[in-house]
Amino acid sequence: MSERMFQAPLYIQVRWQAVRAAMKERNITGLLVSYFPDVSYLTGFEGDDSWALLTPDRVWLVSDSRYKQQIERECPWVRTVIRRKGLAEEIIRLARRAGIRTLGVQAESLTLRQHQAIAKLTRAPRLRLRPVEDMIVGFRNIKDEHEIGLIEQALAIAERSFEALKARLRVGMTENDMAGLLVYEMRRRGAANAAFDPIVAAGSNGSLPHYRPDSVKLQNNASVLVDWGAQFKGYRCDLTRMIFIGRVPGKIMEIYQVVLAAQMAAIAAIRPGRTGRQIDQIARSIIAKAGYAKAFEHSLGHGIGRDIHEQLSLSSRSKVILQPGMVLTVEPGIYLPGLGGVRIEDDVLVTPTGHRVLSHLPKDLDSARI
Repeated sequence: MSERMFQAPLYIQVRWQAVRAAMKERNITGLLVSYFPDVSYLTGFEGDDSWALLTPDRVWLVSDSRYKQQIERECPWVRTVIRRKGLAEEIIRLARRAGIRTLGVQAESLTLRQHQAIAKLTRAPRLRLRPVEDMIVGFRNIKDEHEIGLIEQALAIAERSFEALKARLRVGMTENDMAGLLVYEMRRRGAANAAFDPIVAAGSNGSLPHYRPDSVKLQNNASVLVDWGAQFKGYRCDLTRMIFIGRVPGKIMEIYQVVLAAQMAAIAAIRPGRTGRQIDQIARSIIAKAGYAKAFEHSLGHGIGRDIHEQLSLSSRSKVILQPGMVLTVEPGIYLPGLGGVRIEDDVLVTPTGHRVLSHLPKDLDSARI
């Protein structure tokens, strides 16, 4: 176990203060953070297989010897426990040492087995478990300037990598070739990895929104849907662009213009106070008016950050009220089985007076041609 006197960056301290205030409101004297994106959010640690314990005056990070040097480098402001036993045993030992009476556990992430293991260790008096939901996700919905900057850096990597991919495309390359090359280009530019497995869908495969790349070869006079993102220092971005090789099929050209109009109208409407449902309806109505209502069946967008799909959504069921600091994707699509599909996606920040599009790749029809 190690204890350091380093001061955490201000943005980390602000997060601690906010979570501690929420703990006080719920009469929780300690909070076990087991969902790793939340662990990273509260500590700055980007490793793995670790839990955090937050008390009114301390933050503990329980990890193992594989990450000792990484923790010292990334977050010397936390009190570190290099465990010799299981995570549950170490957390309960710390909780008792800290005098915690009520230990909050993340109901949305703790597995049943983990909960049973912790509960078994808390049968002794004076320590009770209390499952809690959404203790941290609400704070993560609103990105601070540090987080926005990291998302923008992830976007810069993803965008430069896509341009490099386009410059190297040749007829005869496979979807897998493209996906692998895109990941390589992102990593060589500083990404920790892809934000998710890229979608590269050639020709009629573009009609499958979550298609997985295969050995299908690129052909002349075909469209390719590319959905990708980079992960940089724990934060992710999410983009989709079309590539047209040679002559664009007439129907694909038609739906491209519809999707682009729907996306631009939805983005233009983003501002504080609007609901996710309202933004979704703006895009959906344009697509429906063009006769493709049944060809757009997924939601318009979702929150991004440490997770590629965060709690926020732009959908027909969304009750989210947009607030400054939220970052969401806007990604309408039209999918025609047997022919192909079109999706265009950008990442958008809600600002105090409206919005700012964080991504910068062009998306007019000419920019998609090679």
